[in-house]
Amino acid sequence: MFDRTAVLLLASGLSSRFGTGDKLMADLDGLPVLARAAGALANHPVTRRVAVVGTDQTARRACLETLSFEIVFNPAPEDGQGRTLAIGIEHVRDTTEADSVLILLGDMPFVTDTHLEGLADALSQGAGAVMSETGGRLSPPALFRRDHFNQLAAVTGDRGARQIFAGIPARQAVAAAPDLLMDIDSGLDLQRAEELLNG
Repeated sequence: MFDRTAVLLLASGLSSRFGTGDKLMADLDGLPVLARAAGALANHPVTRRVAVVGTDQTARRACLETLSFEIVFNPAPEDGQGRTLAIGIEHVRDTTEADSVLILLGDMPFVTDTHLEGLADALSQGAGAVMSETGGRLSPPALFRRDHFNQLAAVTGDRGARQIFAGIPARQAVAAAPDLLMDIDSGLDLQRAEELLNG
C-alpha cells in the first residue's frame, strides 16, 4: 500500500510555545513525543523515510536515526514550517522515485496506521491529494502525488501544504477524531496526552 510512498516527517520546529526544553524530546509515557510520531507505518514497507531537523537539533537526529530515518537539515527553522516542508519535498523529489509523499508532523504522537491507510485508499481511488480533517480544519497527515512535488517545494514561510491542496481539483479530505490529530505545543498539551494514554 505504501511501497511507492516516501514518508516525510517535519521535525525542525523551535518549540517556542512549549516553555523550557524540547517538546519533541519530551517524555510521553516512556517515549519521546517524536519517537511516537515517527513510529507511524513502522511495519509497512515504504520507498524512503525522511525527516527534516534543524542543524543543531542533535537529540532529534539521534532519535530518528535509530528509527531508520534519513536526515535532511533545515539551516533556518525560524523561517517557518513551509520552508521545512519545501526542504523535505526537494529531497524526496530529487533522490527517490516515489509516486507519492506522506507528510507527517513530529509533534503528532497519536496518528494511527489505520488513519494513514484511509488516506492511501483515497489516493488509490483517484485523488491527487488527500488531507486529514477534524472540525472542519484540514491538517497533516497528508498524501500528495508526485505531480504536485514541484508546487510543494516552492512553499515558503509558515504556509504549509493546505494552499497547494486547495488548488488541486481531485482532492479529498479524510475525517479523523480530534484526539488522533492532537499536536503537542505546550506543557498542558503534554499533560493531556499523558491522560489520554493512561485513561
